[in-house]
Amino acid sequence: MKVLKSLLKWLLAIIFYHPLMILVTITMLFMPYILYIDIKNILINEIPVENGSMMLVSFFGFFIYLATRSRFLGIPYRKITILLPLLHMLIYTSFALSVGITILNKWADEGLYSKGWAITFMLLAIVAIRLCMSLLYWKYPIVRRTNQDMK
Repeated sequence: MKVLKSLLKWLLAIIFYHPLMILVTITMLFMPYILYIDIKNILINEIPVENGSMMLVSFFGFFIYLATRSRFLGIPYRKITILLPLLHMLIYTSFALSVGITILNKWADEGLYSKGWAITFMLLAIVAIRLCMSLLYWKYPIVRRTNQDMK
C-alpha cells in the first residue's frame, strides 16, 4: 500500500504537476509585461480591456502555493534556490498590476472618477501591495538571519 501511494505521488508530480509548473513559470515571467501593455492600452485608447488576469494570477498562485507548502512537490524549486522567491515576487507584482487594471477599467467603462484620479488610485494600489510584500519579506525573510548577521 505504501509503495502504491509513493508511486502515485511520483506519477502525479511527473505527469501533471511539473509540466504544468514549467508552463506557469514561463508564463509568469512574461505576465507583468503583458499586464503593463494592457494598462498602456487602457490609458492611450481610453477603452477597457478584457480582464481575466486576476483569475489567471490566482490560478498560477495556487500552483506556486503548492510548490511552497509541499515538501515533495517543491523539491525542484528548492534545488534552484532563486526560483520560488522569483515566482512569489512575480505573483505579487502581477496581482498589483491586475488591481491597477481593474481600477482603470472602472474609469474607462463606467467613468466613476477622472483619468487623473484613476491613475492615482492605480499607483496607490500598486504601492500598497508592494509595501505589503516588503513587510512580508521583512517579517519572513527568504534567507533566515543568524545572530552573526545581526551584529
